[in-house]
Amino acid sequence: MRILLLGGTRFIGRRVAARLLTEHDVTLLNRGTDPLWDRDLRRITVDRDEAADTAEALSGGFDVLVDISGARPGHLAGTLGFAGRYIYLGSAAVYDREASGFPFREDDPADGDPVWGDYGRDKAACEKLLRDAYGERLTVLRPPYVYGPFNNEPRESFVWARLLRGETVLVPGDGDRLVQFCHVDVLAEVVAAAVAERLDPGTYNVAESTPYSFAGWVGVLARAAGVEARMSPVDDPKVPARDYFPFRDVDLVLDTSRIDAAGVLPYVPLPLGAARTFAWFEQNGGLAYEPTAYERKTMRRGSWR
Repeated sequence: MRILLLGGTRFIGRRVAARLLTEHDVTLLNRGTDPLWDRDLRRITVDRDEAADTAEALSGGFDVLVDISGARPGHLAGTLGFAGRYIYLGSAAVYDREASGFPFREDDPADGDPVWGDYGRDKAACEKLLRDAYGERLTVLRPPYVYGPFNNEPRESFVWARLLRGETVLVPGDGDRLVQFCHVDVLAEVVAAAVAERLDPGTYNVAESTPYSFAGWVGVLARAAGVEARMSPVDDPKVPARDYFPFRDVDLVLDTSRIDAAGVLPYVPLPLGAARTFAWFEQNGGLAYEPTAYERKTMRRGSWR
């Protein structure tokens, strides 16, 4: 098939494009700020904020549109008239923890969680626009925390940079918040299944079903790197967790029974995925240690060394 992928040069988009290239013709639509990394890729250079230019690009005879980069409603102005099937990368940030309990299910209220600010509200608004425009031609994938090769978010790399230097990883509270993860190549495989119509249109939480505590996650990363997991709690509620840790101090757990029942989700448990990801970072860099401002201040006080 002919696939138009919106995004495609960074982290998730890059891994999705690589997977789709094994079976399909793939054209990227983006601003052209990053080089193409495979000679079989084609590109249409468009800023998707320019609705008319985006709409014109979509008229090129594509079978499926895969939208990795749509983060706010303005991004969709030029995509709502596409004639084929639409696969949208959503986010678990659409679920409102004040309106439903854990684990979040696909039919729970999904207008955006205040915890995530504009990001969650905007992703929820994007879903609504697409649902109104595409109906049964739409597939929405909602992952929690995505990790893996090419991750440009300081998450697993943030922790490994500290562990490899023998530094202490500061963890919110008792480190008992529960979160879930999805390896980027698992997500790419689910996108491929949706493209090939092995996954019915609809909305799916996409993650490993097992949740991990913050402390458990750090422990998994330490074992992947073959080092000791040194952790210290931060109990000051006035200090945002993001000042010293990759995640906010909140739980994020999804019900994955719908995607599990579909039979298209590869099983990559976090310890295996972390080991593969660490090997990639070791070979490709990205593990430089740079303490945050809060870490510098805490080290000067000598409270955790």
